[in-house]
Amino acid sequence: MMFLLLALIGFLIGIIPSGYLSMLFFTGADIRTMGTGSATVTAVMIHGGRIPGIVALLMEITKAILLFLIAHFLVGEAWAVLAIIVAAVIGCSWSVWLKGNGGQGLTIGVTGLVLLNPLPVLIMAACYLIPIVATKRHLLSNRLFRISIPVVLWLWYSSWVWVLAGVLIVLPSFVKGRIYGDEVAEAQKTSQVGHNESGA
Repeated sequence: MMFLLLALIGFLIGIIPSGYLSMLFFTGADIRTMGTGSATVTAVMIHGGRIPGIVALLMEITKAILLFLIAHFLVGEAWAVLAIIVAAVIGCSWSVWLKGNGGQGLTIGVTGLVLLNPLPVLIMAACYLIPIVATKRHLLSNRLFRISIPVVLWLWYSSWVWVLAGVLIVLPSFVKGRIYGDEVAEAQKTSQVGHNESGA
């Protein structure tokens, strides 16, 4: 019963569409009509600007902190935090308020992992930073970062519970990336097309 309660709370908080609300408040625009059509924090940052993007990011981080505190208060064990965070990631990715659209939930998921233990998350971050510095390829680096989440959790904790949580945290981002595409990669393509059409 406690697991179901945590999952329900996580889902209900996760479905709050931070990116959509921030974009609508600051610009009056629907983020779903721009770029890939996905309502991610990255999309808001690219199409809405710094302030809407930062506000959307802070909203997602706040949700993760709230979820962490709820799980800690109700149960006080790591599995509870993982359960409520995973449910929020799923809710964020397929928000009922946006008719199944939404973000990818990675901000919530990674923030939850940081609150549990920041050290393995630093290793995950290195899996993005090292490739991006070496290759300048965001899409490759982003995929390596997401793949690293369940792998690092497995190596760090040696527990199937953590591995399963890691897989469920990143799975929506892979599914949605397959459906909508990558926001940064699409923005780069658009920029290159515009640059070429200008005759440069």
